[in-house]
Amino acid sequence: MIRCLKAKFRPLAWVEIWAKILPLAAAVFFFSFVTADPDLWGHIRFGEDLWQAGRLVRQDPYSFTAFGEPWINHEWLAELIFYGVYRHFGDAGLLFGKLGIGVFIIALLTRLRRFPKPIPAVYAIVMMLAVSAMSPGFMIRPQLFSFLLFTLFLYVIHLYFEHGKNYLFLLPAMMILWVNLHGGFLMGWALLAVVVLWKTSARMVGIDRGDGLKTIWIWFLCTSLAMLVNPYCHELLTFLFRSLSAPRDISEWAPLPLWDRSMLGLKFLMLLTAGCIIKYRSIHNGWEIAGILLTLYASLRHQRHMPFFGIIAAPYVTFCLSTFIRSLQTKFPKLVLTDTSRYILIIFFCVQTGALLYHGVSRYIDAGFRILVDPDEYPVQAVAFMKRNGLKGDLLVPFEWGEYAIWHLAPGCRVSIDGRFRTVYPETVIRDHFVGGHDGEGWRALITKYPADILLVRQVPFFQDLIKDQTEWTYVYSDRVGVVFIRNTVKNQTMLGRFKSGEYTYPTSAPSIYFP
Repeated sequence: MIRCLKAKFRPLAWVEIWAKILPLAAAVFFFSFVTADPDLWGHIRFGEDLWQAGRLVRQDPYSFTAFGEPWINHEWLAELIFYGVYRHFGDAGLLFGKLGIGVFIIALLTRLRRFPKPIPAVYAIVMMLAVSAMSPGFMIRPQLFSFLLFTLFLYVIHLYFEHGKNYLFLLPAMMILWVNLHGGFLMGWALLAVVVLWKTSARMVGIDRGDGLKTIWIWFLCTSLAMLVNPYCHELLTFLFRSLSAPRDISEWAPLPLWDRSMLGLKFLMLLTAGCIIKYRSIHNGWEIAGILLTLYASLRHQRHMPFFGIIAAPYVTFCLSTFIRSLQTKFPKLVLTDTSRYILIIFFCVQTGALLYHGVSRYIDAGFRILVDPDEYPVQAVAFMKRNGLKGDLLVPFEWGEYAIWHLAPGCRVSIDGRFRTVYPETVIRDHFVGGHDGEGWRALITKYPADILLVRQVPFFQDLIKDQTEWTYVYSDRVGVVFIRNTVKNQTMLGRFKSGEYTYPTSAPSIYFP
């Protein structure tokens, strides 16, 4: 009986099973952000506008600082999808859609290194590091589609070079989709360009036979032409290349901080990748190394590119580390896991999987499968006050609050700036808003240069002082997050008169924590 049970319970097989389950559990945990991204309101609103109008909105209708300016919306298709999902499935549809994309990416990466079969423990650990590296980008944003399509690009290229299966004809079709979903399509094009240049260079110096070089050049050119299949044609490419070279005072565009304790999973994966490249820098994987170095450079320069590195590095590191361990086992035959060690590994994997699933699923359950809006980060009560009392006019807001204000207050209020950034706003408007938010003099210059009717601003010392000065601005509302002022002008006399006569009503209940 005992022998029969042992025969059925093969520890090696169970190690392999749990090694595949563990990265999926890690995805449930690391991709389970349930808080709203600052641009989510805008993405859904702009998708709704597109659906109702049946055409792209090409001039800005939402701001007073760039009203009527050309709007290059390179995310229009993603926004249309977000609106459709939200309309039919609500918050839960967006949350599970995001998680589904993450799980699908993990499944594709799992298939990239089937031959030779990876060592289960190596696969599980590397994939968990990769999921950790990808997690900062997994908010409900159009860039999710870039991560998905980048993985599909990588998968098709792998099939061609590693398994001799030619599906390169899919790349132009995917690019047509990608170029209308998100500006991250440039990363896919850059990956393909690096692969083509590597293979061409290797052929020219005689270190590679260049098998299939003509084929990949043809499909590279076709994929490049496919980037023009968008509503803006070549203007989109010109805009993106010009925009990418300009500085951004936004955290996700900041360089990766190397010498602190943040993002340790990503940094450890980078170290493993560097070691693998040094030890296994064979020509066979030269194109893959070139792609890894591309994404590594991009990640070091801008944190928003970290998921691309995690995606391309995971299968390569898994393969190299498995190869290294197998070489050690060949030299030292006794260097293998005993059944007892495998039982311990199974228990470890089970505990880790259970903990990750528990904490990940708990986030969804605690939030009621809703998207949460932090009332300490967004002007929830201040905006509710403005809506309740019908405040309308040009509205000066901080960058992070722009699309929240658009959702709740448009068309009655037009904002000074929002998350659409350079797709709409002139460089001077962007620079003035980012510089203006740093000190009192900056704020004074900002509200002087852009004469709004209403200020919706954070609780900072400058505006505490402005409350005492009732000459140019009248203070009408404040809470622990935001302050509202109305400019003392003839245009605003109706709003000011209602305030002075005590007609305004104020929020009496706690703010909602749920989207929108």
